[in-house]
Amino acid sequence: MKKFIKWIFYIFIALMVLGYIVGKNDKSEAGATSSSASVADTQESVPQKEVFTTSARQLFKAYEENEVATDENMKGKLVAVRGVVQSIDKDFTDSIIIGLQTDNQFMPARMEMENSEKATAAAMKKGQQVTVICKKMIRVMGAPSGRDCLFAK
Repeated sequence: MKKFIKWIFYIFIALMVLGYIVGKNDKSEAGATSSSASVADTQESVPQKEVFTTSARQLFKAYEENEVATDENMKGKLVAVRGVVQSIDKDFTDSIIIGLQTDNQFMPARMEMENSEKATAAAMKKGQQVTVICKKMIRVMGAPSGRDCLFAK
């Protein structure tokens, strides 16, 4: 009986990993086929959706003061965050992560960039001033974290 449960567990884990890989590939293929169109569409769609504009430092302070109010203020809006680049990294899924300086040097605002922004991220330097536009903003472990972000042109 223990072997049977063990095999079920291994199959379950294998299916989860397979699903993650297939989902990631579908997302990257969709991004690759429409990368030039998505940049143009995003630039055109920015005026269609309200934009919440802030700096990384202001966003960090707002989350420190009241996370609920900050999330409500940004709900349903694109979030434009300007700041100084503290780090240019990748995470375990190979996603591009741009860290923007906040008042806490150990907790930068982490912006997960779209794959179409790889060339721009590769040309960046620490200390550079940038503005990113994110479709979603949340607070993770005390620091702002943006998802589906593009560099403002």
